[in-house]
This record gives sequence, C-alpha cells and structure tokens, in this order.
Amino acid sequence: MAKKFVLIFAFLFFLWLTDRGIGQGESAHNLKETEKSTPALPVLSPIPSNSPIAQSTHSSSQESTIQPPAPNSSVAPLEEQMEMAYKKSPPILSSHTFHGKGGKAVFIAVWKKILAHYPELKKKHAKLSEAIAQKALAESGYYPRLYGWADSLTSDNPILGFMMHLTERNFTAQDFNIHNLNHPGTVSNQNAGLLAIFPIFDAMQTIDSVKAAKDAIKAREEEERYTRMEASLLSIDAWIGLLFADAELFKAMSQLEASKTDLNEALQLMEQGLVLGADFFMGRSLAASIEQSKNGYLARKKVALVTLNTLAGTPAEAEIAIPKNLPRPKKISKSLSSWVQEAILYRGDLAALRHQIQVQRTEVKREKDSIMPNVNGFASGMLDSDNFTTGGRSYTVGVLGTMALFDPSRDPKIKRAKAEEEQLIHEESLLKDNIQTKLAQAITDLETAYRDSEILYHSMNDAMQAIVMTRDLYREGRKTIADLIQARTYGLQVEISYLESVARYESSKAKLFFLSGQLDDYQVQNLANELGGEE
Repeated sequence: MAKKFVLIFAFLFFLWLTDRGIGQGESAHNLKETEKSTPALPVLSPIPSNSPIAQSTHSSSQESTIQPPAPNSSVAPLEEQMEMAYKKSPPILSSHTFHGKGGKAVFIAVWKKILAHYPELKKKHAKLSEAIAQKALAESGYYPRLYGWADSLTSDNPILGFMMHLTERNFTAQDFNIHNLNHPGTVSNQNAGLLAIFPIFDAMQTIDSVKAAKDAIKAREEEERYTRMEASLLSIDAWIGLLFADAELFKAMSQLEASKTDLNEALQLMEQGLVLGADFFMGRSLAASIEQSKNGYLARKKVALVTLNTLAGTPAEAEIAIPKNLPRPKKISKSLSSWVQEAILYRGDLAALRHQIQVQRTEVKREKDSIMPNVNGFASGMLDSDNFTTGGRSYTVGVLGTMALFDPSRDPKIKRAKAEEEQLIHEESLLKDNIQTKLAQAITDLETAYRDSEILYHSMNDAMQAIVMTRDLYREGRKTIADLIQARTYGLQVEISYLESVARYESSKAKLFFLSGQLDDYQVQNLANELGGEE
C-alpha cells in the first residue's frame, strides 16, 4: 500500500512540473509575439526589442539595472535618421511654387522674378528712358523748324485793302482813284504760308545740352545697375533667411521628436519604478522649451517665406522648394584697401555721381556761353487770294542774329550752377568715406561670423557627441532623463547658434560684394551655387 502511494505521488509531481514548463514556454512565446506586433512610430525609428531600455531583468540579488546597448547595433541614431529623411523629403509644391532641377535653379528663378517685379528698378529704368528722351530733345536743336499758318481777313480799312490788293497781285489802275483809295469797300483776303528757321549758331547751347544729356544717360545707367545689385542683395538676404529658418526648424523638430521618444521610454520606466518621477517631470519641462523654440522657428520661416514671395510679387504663402544642403563658410582673404579700390572702380552709385558732376560742369559752361550771339536763318513763302482760285505768291529769306548786351540773370545762373556742382563734389567725397566705413564694418562682420562658425561647428560636434554619450549613460542608469533632455536642449542651442553664424557669414559676404560694386549677375550665379546647395 505504501509503495502504491509513493508511485502515485511521484506521478502527480511529474505532471505538475510538466505543466509549469509548458506554461512558461507559452508566456515567453506570447511576449515575443507581442514585441513583434508592436507598431513603429510614424516618423521615428522604434527602439529594438532587444534594447535594454525596453526590458528589465532581476539578478540574484534582486537589483534592477538598465543595460547598455549592444556594441554592434546596426540601428542608426534618431538624429541621423531624421537628417536623412529631411534631405530626401520632397517639398510641398503649389501652382505658384518656384521649382527647378536643383537648389540653384530655384534660387535663380526667384531672383529673376524679384528683378522683374522690383518697383525701384522699374523706376530707375523709367528715368533712363527719360534721359534718352532728353538727349533726343537736345539733339533736335541741330535741325531746322518748319511752321505753317493760314488766316482769313475781311476789312474795309483803306490800308489793309490797299495791301491785300498788292499781295494778291490784283491791283489795277482804277484802284489808284482817290475815291477808291479812301473808300475801298469791303475787301477779303485768304493767306497761307510756310516758315522755316535754320539754326546757324546758338551760342554752343545745343552742343552743351547734348553733352550733358549723354552724361545724364550714363548716370541713369549706373543708377539702374546699382539698383539691380540692390535688388540682388535683397533677394539673397531673403533667400538666406528662408533657407536657414527652414534648417533651424528642422533642427528643433529633430531634437523635439527625439526628446518625445526619450520621454515615452522614461514614462514606461517610471511606471516600472526604474525612473524617479521628479527626473521625468523635470525632463518633460525641459522638452517644453524645445517645443517653444520650434514654434518660434516655424513663425520665422513663415515670415521669411512671405518676405521672399512679396519681393517676387507672388502670393504671400506660395511654397518654395528649399534646398536641404547648407553651405560651409569659405574664408575670403582680401585687405580693406583692395575692397575700397574695387568699390571706387565698380560702385554704380559712385559712378553715377561722377557723371552727374560732369553734367553740372557742362551746365556751368552752358550758362557762361549764353553771352555769345545767337544766329538763325529763316525763309517763308506765302500765298494770298480773295477767291481761292487766283492770287499772288511771295517769299522772304534772311538771317537774324541776336545777342544779349545786358542780361542781369546771367551771373546768378552761373553762380547757382557752380554751387550745385560743388554740392555734388562734396557728396562724392562723403559717399567715398561712407563706402570705406561700411566696407570696414562688413569685413569685420564677415571675419567675426567666420571665426564664430568655426568655433561653433566644433562645439556643435561636441554637443552632438555629448548627447550620444549622455543617452548611453542614461540607459546604463548613470544619468537621468532630465540630464538627457538638458543635453538635447543645449545641443539645439549650439546648432542654432552655428546656423545663425553661417547665415551671418553668407549675408555679410553678399553685402561685401554689394558694397564693393561686384554683386553683378555673374557673382549672383556664383553665390547661387553655394546657396543652392550645389557646392
């Protein structure tokens, strides 16, 4: 009986062990199936199922730790994944979108649109047309004037009657009768004729006017060229504003999404008791500042987009295909004196001012020459008739010369012209000083921005490395979630500072070319290669 009881007990114990083993196997299988069926985040890459951040183990001493990631993990960091997605993502296009085969083509399309729409450039072109018309008006002094007239008179005045008969070649012997001379009766006369005036010598007025008009045309051309460079500078500044606002927005969104992922993981660990609640809430508070920064960069991008579209004359919110590759600053080594010399040679406004001075000098000469005589030849032909069928023809030719023996207005006119010339000369000196001052400031800004970009570039790399290391330490349990979010916040600040330094460098470089008078179409094409992300 005892043997039977022992055998039954052993058999029941064996069945109990078997059932327990099967239950544990099913639990492990269900856990694996649950991990495989967990959906990934819509934008971010999920943490691998074997990552220590998503699981906890109990050692023999009942101590819980967060294990470091595997050294040979093939999953790229979240920031790198978003960087690749940002560069490959196509822009949202609309019917008014500027697009092309590359960033350079987009910028060139926007730039040409701005040049075609820029009101100040249209105004300068209209002034150039006015100067050309003024030159044609001055040259008209070389050519004769031709006038025509016609009149019809009816009178009983004896003198007019006698004269009308003579001019009509209709005078008879009877008209010498004393009675007829005193009482000619009513006499009608129709008169028509032509008068031509030929300039022979006009006291050098036409020659001086033509010379002044030619210089005025050159001045307007230089003003138009300078205004075109000004429009190009506005285009580049607006493009840089949009380009870097988009990059800053991406950096903020990247760190924000990474912070959200970290906080989601920390929330799970907090529920398991592996993360302190104080650390979690501090980290979430720090992440709110990143989201606030993102909202600011989003607003900045919208303002930059509206500014660029306004300059181009397109709808304010029309999308623009923005290149994703940002330029690295390239150091420019040139002395201030070289920039100043080039500005004196190439600045359009300075060249326009020189031509205006020449115009005024010609005006002084023209006022002085007005004392010389003015000689014109003239010729006229007339037809007189009283019945539109017969009549007399006559002509008159001659030369008329006039000279101002006393003109009290001549001396004040000369003094006024000289005073205007002197004002322009002082304006030229002032403009040269102003150019040198602005060039010195632009060079300083350029060099400062370049040095800042170099420092911040290395600082940015260090900050990104610090984020990676802090994340690893956090997963090992040696750093808190607040430390990780703080590292991301600081990393974002360094990234934004670097982008701002590069934007200042590119703006200062374009401004330097503009101030030196070299921001022509060729130079804009070169800058487009960099700002379009093609170099």
